[in-house]
Amino acid sequence: MMNWKMHIKLRKNSTLVFIILLSLLISCSTKDEENYVVKVGESYLTESMIKESLSSLGDSNKFREEFIREWIEAELIYLDALKNGTVDSEEYQRLLAKVKVEIANALAIKKILTDNSIDIVNKKLENYYVNNISEFKVASPRLVYNQVTFTNRKVANNFRNVVVDQGWNNAVNQFSHEGIDFSIVENKIEYVYNMLNENLRKQFFRLSKNELSRVFATSKNTFAIIQLLKRYNKNDVPEFEEIKGEIEQKYFSLKRKELYNNYLKELYSKYSFEIVR
Repeated sequence: MMNWKMHIKLRKNSTLVFIILLSLLISCSTKDEENYVVKVGESYLTESMIKESLSSLGDSNKFREEFIREWIEAELIYLDALKNGTVDSEEYQRLLAKVKVEIANALAIKKILTDNSIDIVNKKLENYYVNNISEFKVASPRLVYNQVTFTNRKVANNFRNVVVDQGWNNAVNQFSHEGIDFSIVENKIEYVYNMLNENLRKQFFRLSKNELSRVFATSKNTFAIIQLLKRYNKNDVPEFEEIKGEIEQKYFSLKRKELYNNYLKELYSKYSFEIVR
């Protein structure tokens, strides 16, 4: 039986296993069609393989050179494994069979999800929201607010005065056109317990709906103003438009699960199997 250290090692090197398998699947068909970037033994790494691999692995931030280096190292280790008989061992054959099944399963499920596109329209989302309203109750107090931050208290006070006289949007437009430097977040939704800045939390406890705070320091030489738009207490349900993104994610996940379950039902009826107890 595989010990726990080996299990951790295999998980850690899953990326390298994927790279090797990908190269085995692709290199033979592409080496004559485009120039390769690297060759190790009889394996080729092409530009399209690099782009596809980085995209598939979600390593968009990984340096291209690092990926190439890992590919070369993986191929060198594989060459040595061929030479020293590692690939002839029962353990290798068992792990290879398992990886092949896992890759085939992933691609089969991907095809099912791709072939059955999920149509997400507002009406369906609204119905899902209404019929599953309890799923969207907030677990703890949550706020919706605007916040603007300056590095100069006097400028921050001027902004607040404009908001009082002309409204938030007019103040933002005016200061933007004048080229005044500030940072801003609008209609931000956040749980109170996520707010690490103590001064920020204190301000919200003093505000009522649509009320504007006074200028306060969030850190040294940083001054903010907040406008509380809404406050949700535990078990309140936010309005549809405010959490539309969250609703869409839940709906999409539900439909994907339904597709997967229907696919499994089809397989149970399509293929025979036997369980020996």
